[in-house]
Amino acid sequence: MPQQKNLGGLAPQAALEYMKKTPDLIIVNVAGRGFYDRNHFEGEVNIPTEDLGEKESKLRLLALPSGRPVMLHCRRGHMVVGWFEVLRQLRPDIPEVSYIAGVPPFDEYNDWKRGW
Repeated sequence: MPQQKNLGGLAPQAALEYMKKTPDLIIVNVAGRGFYDRNHFEGEVNIPTEDLGEKESKLRLLALPSGRPVMLHCRRGHMVVGWFEVLRQLRPDIPEVSYIAGVPPFDEYNDWKRGW
């Protein structure tokens, strides 16, 4: 199995550029459902770890597609660090892992995704 590339925490603007140039990227929001309902990236996967608990959250991380890069995020970039480490350990088959170290740039990404 190839070595997993750990991109670690990316500042919001660096994350935005990475997201734009990585067409097969899976974006995972690990914050609670209420946060997801307020704002999120178009097409992202919501694994509301605060609502689900550790066991169910891990099961959902295990269900992510194999062989595609994954970027995690939460509200402010704090609780995501722990889930980033969990993902790295659970899923060595994911080729590239990263997280947004800060407030996610939802509007900028969604505007870009819509072609605005």
